[in-house]
Amino acid sequence: MSALQPPSGGMASPSPSPGFIPPRPLTLEEPEKASAAPLVVGIVALLVSATLEGLDYLTISPFTYDIVNVIGYMLTPFVVFMCVAWDASAQRLGRRSPWFDIRPGYSRTLRILAVLSLAVAVIHILEMARVLGEWAVQTGMFS
Repeated sequence: MSALQPPSGGMASPSPSPGFIPPRPLTLEEPEKASAAPLVVGIVALLVSATLEGLDYLTISPFTYDIVNVIGYMLTPFVVFMCVAWDASAQRLGRRSPWFDIRPGYSRTLRILAVLSLAVAVIHILEMARVLGEWAVQTGMFS
């Protein structure tokens, strides 16, 4: 008599489809950490913008030009808020890996920097409004 075999029911065993990729076995990998780049870029943008405002306030010669306030205004709300989005996107994509080490402190710090950047941006906006107001009065726009 032949050896005992499980009944096949007359059906062949299913073979994997050609596009099937078997799951990777779990291994002990070094955890991938969340990047600090968005945090560093956000801090640098806020510091540069605040420094430009301080130098404009102190009326140091090349920093008294109106374009300095425009650059400072672009650095604070736009660059810092883009860093918040960059960090959120990178951490969300990283969560797909079971070995990803999220850093909620980075996101929290960037959100605080975003609020601070709005305060610095208001100073730049007020300075730009003063310059545009002076220009409008001097050209006789309101007379």
